[in-house]
Amino acid sequence: MTGRVVSGSRNIFVVKTDNAIVYECRIKGKVLKNDKELYNPIAPGDIVEFDTAGQICGVVTRRNLFTRFNVKGNAPQLLAANIDVVFCFITPASPPFRPRFLDRLLLQADAAEIPAIILCNKIDLLSSIDDETRLSIERRLSDFERLGYEVMRISVKTGEGVDALKSKLKMKSAALLGHSGCGKTSLINALLPNAKQKTGALNQKYDRGNHTTVMSVLFENNLEKFSLIDTPGIRRFVPEGIEPEAVQNLMRDFAPFAGKCAFGLSCAHKNEAGCKIQEALKSGAIHEDRFESFIRIKKELSDISAAVRRAGDSG
Repeated sequence: MTGRVVSGSRNIFVVKTDNAIVYECRIKGKVLKNDKELYNPIAPGDIVEFDTAGQICGVVTRRNLFTRFNVKGNAPQLLAANIDVVFCFITPASPPFRPRFLDRLLLQADAAEIPAIILCNKIDLLSSIDDETRLSIERRLSDFERLGYEVMRISVKTGEGVDALKSKLKMKSAALLGHSGCGKTSLINALLPNAKQKTGALNQKYDRGNHTTVMSVLFENNLEKFSLIDTPGIRRFVPEGIEPEAVQNLMRDFAPFAGKCAFGLSCAHKNEAGCKIQEALKSGAIHEDRFESFIRIKKELSDISAAVRRAGDSG
């Protein structure tokens, strides 16, 4: 039999067939063919083959896969499979506006060739923010639009923009990604009232969300033919499966300058003469926040690659 994975944890997976029969399954032998060192070998949205005993024997070839590098587990983590769009959440406040976090989500989406839409939720809070901060937020959102990303300004609380979002979901499977407290689960409840998912209050001391979603879960709207994968709130997102040298080609505002510096691909983009990245930064073609993301991501991925090589050599 085949079915779609709804959720899974500790080798127990909920699988739903096309005729809406739900099975509790386990991976046969706890290892799948071609299973590398993964934090989890199956994700919601996966189509799996299983037998009458509920043993998963294989995964049907995926259209795509959205992943991250799980630092704690020191392995790639699968968040969602076979999706049509990634909704990347950000908020102007509560939790604070963090565009560099978006840079990482968008990089991963572009690397996986999955369309990404930025959802700026809690837009109702903009009226309570000082003018300078509000203008800075709007400029950053406009810069993402300049790069070709669609930005939707919504408020799950007031309902603003939710119907427009719903119209984009018809016949699609979407993954919701963002920090804890950004409103992913609240959106699930707004779009699927029967889901009745638990939401949590912000941590007042640190102005960030508390984890209420502990694993990715797929929800279906059979009437309007769409599905949503709610992922756990992420405080640190490390891109996965991307070589440090590939970051420049994948970040849309950096790609036009790849290899065009006077020192070519060996340019560190700091104080070198003829650095096209620095020229673009000074002209405003690259936002200073994006440049900071670029430098940090490259270093992080380089450090991870070096650690993997050292582990391999010692093994």
